[in-house]
Amino acid sequence: MGGWQVVVADGHAVLPEGMTHLPDEAFFDRTSLVSVAFPRSLTFIGNRAFYNCSSLISIDLPASLASIGEGAFCGCSALSSVTLPVGLTSIGTRAFEYCSSLVYIDLPPALTSIGSRAFAGCSSLAAINLPAGLTSIGSRAFSSCSALSSCCCTLANVALPAGLVSIRSYAFHCCSSLSSVTFPAGLTSIGIGAFWGCSSLGFVTLPASLTSIGSGAFDRCSALSRVTFPAGLTSIGMNAFAGCPSLTRVTVPDTATISTAFPPATTVLRLPPKRMRDLQRWYEAVDGALAYKRCRPLLYGWLERAQTGLGSYGPDGAARQRDLEEFEGDFGLLVE
Repeated sequence: MGGWQVVVADGHAVLPEGMTHLPDEAFFDRTSLVSVAFPRSLTFIGNRAFYNCSSLISIDLPASLASIGEGAFCGCSALSSVTLPVGLTSIGTRAFEYCSSLVYIDLPPALTSIGSRAFAGCSSLAAINLPAGLTSIGSRAFSSCSALSSCCCTLANVALPAGLVSIRSYAFHCCSSLSSVTFPAGLTSIGIGAFWGCSSLGFVTLPASLTSIGSGAFDRCSALSRVTFPAGLTSIGMNAFAGCPSLTRVTVPDTATISTAFPPATTVLRLPPKRMRDLQRWYEAVDGALAYKRCRPLLYGWLERAQTGLGSYGPDGAARQRDLEEFEGDFGLLVE
């Protein structure tokens, strides 16, 4: 194997120390392979290195590994556990495609890119942690991950990393358990069919930076009932929200091209971008006021306890009354 002596016995492979690059197709279609001991020197796993190793159950990759090649573990249908090193920066196209037993994978903080179809067809994958430094998610990266309901740490919520600027085509295609998505502030585009068939998705708030939504991006999101569009949006592709019968009303900037993006029954209100921004600021102010109103008794109670603990209140109650009046004077107008 590339001049290296590799020991394979009873389905267990031991790669020699000093090896830095596992060649392409090193264990291609070795269906009897159960486990692999990786050397600490390994930095790269070649394309299709473990393709269709259907008996491989778990892998513990070395800390030195920086990159996983295309289709490296594609078709490893028994693979249920993967430990990725903290220094890993890229996962190649189809790297873990059709690893149908894979339930969870913790992606390392150094990871910047996930290739196309990297986890497509991982039908048991229920949760995945997307690191903050991730900048690229390839097309169909999580396509048909029908059990996927959690990204990051909140159940049934996908919080996309802050550095992400684009969601590629069909990235979360048919992730039917996803119920909400939190988009990063710098996101500029959502690709074709990115969330197609995410039938549990109930609402979407799109970031102010977003300019384009691809065709069919949210098609067949049958539970989607509310979408907040940014004022700077310039285009919504054909059928982007087709098959969303619960989406009865939307407000879209009149500068955006929308083609046949929405179902015929959806009422589409077109407003100038400035008007949309003004409305958004108003909604945010109202939300803030309502949040304050809910918390006001707790806030004042905390202030009162703190002042009492400091011995600030005398027996006549004057200081206590003064604090109450100042508190209401500062914040009372928010909820009148």
